[in-house]
Amino acid sequence: MRTITLSTVDAFVIVDLDDAPVSTGIVRQGPKILPSGAEDLARSLTYTYAALGMQRGGASAGINAPDDAKDDAIAAFATELAPQATTLLIGPGKGVTAADLAGLRTNDPRVALTGAQHDSLVAAGAVAAAAHSLGGLDGALVAIEGFGAPSKALVAQLLAQGARVVGVATAKGSLRNLDGFSAEDLAASAALVGEGADPAFKVLGVECDVLFAGSKIGAIDHKGAAFLTAKAVVPTSTIPVTAKALAALQRAGIAVLPDFVTLAGPVLAAWGAAGRDDAALLAETTATVRAILDEVAGHADGPLLASCYRAEAFLRTWQTTLPFGRPLAA
Repeated sequence: MRTITLSTVDAFVIVDLDDAPVSTGIVRQGPKILPSGAEDLARSLTYTYAALGMQRGGASAGINAPDDAKDDAIAAFATELAPQATTLLIGPGKGVTAADLAGLRTNDPRVALTGAQHDSLVAAGAVAAAAHSLGGLDGALVAIEGFGAPSKALVAQLLAQGARVVGVATAKGSLRNLDGFSAEDLAASAALVGEGADPAFKVLGVECDVLFAGSKIGAIDHKGAAFLTAKAVVPTSTIPVTAKALAALQRAGIAVLPDFVTLAGPVLAAWGAAGRDDAALLAETTATVRAILDEVAGHADGPLLASCYRAEAFLRTWQTTLPFGRPLAA
């Protein structure tokens, strides 16, 4: 792993594999973007590529600038990075738009996805992983940590498979309905929690079969893990489980699914053929996630670590040494 420090702006790029022919990732803008979080994002993406059998690496960038100076800072970042835009493909993250980075897409071979497509593919991977873990979702009780507007696709796919959403949580608080929220309630998205949050209730403790986790890196630590009753934890964003939480959940017999597999859908679609319709992209994501989890099913160390071993076996075919550290939050 190496860090590129830009000279024209307070910004950096983390490149996970030094000799990868292509590295991809996002850039985030804020007053203080921490390299540690960028390293986690890059490592998870490296493992996604390895899980998919692609000789590519993860990357992640940060632009440190207040909002009133962000336009100039992002422009300087894009200009300085342009000469590397054939092997270092950086897309927009928090605080950055696709238009901001238009100059970096000139030589980008990936298929551009809309926000709705991205959310649907993330949901498809997460739902496929949950269904694989439980043997189906009809009648399953699920809770969503990190609930918000992007959860619309997840909710739609869960309800279509007969699941009941019994708990949701945002940064504003948590809400539960053990009879299951209606589609109309869930369509209100984050406003549902903002208006009706119960400060005494924590979604991690809701009685459910599956907990979808995705508010932030390390959202579930070992303290929170003690409250879980779910049979499976399924990531909807990068590395929501810490290493200590994984150990605690394994001891409790709770399966933790690998984020670098559940989030594979947008990566598959971006490197696939242009022009495929949404149904084909969703079907490919579902089939790929199920196939990977089929390969590691029944492993004594659980699906997350077993998927790490599988990804690392591929990395060894083209890397002389493995990157240090697995995709788990500290």
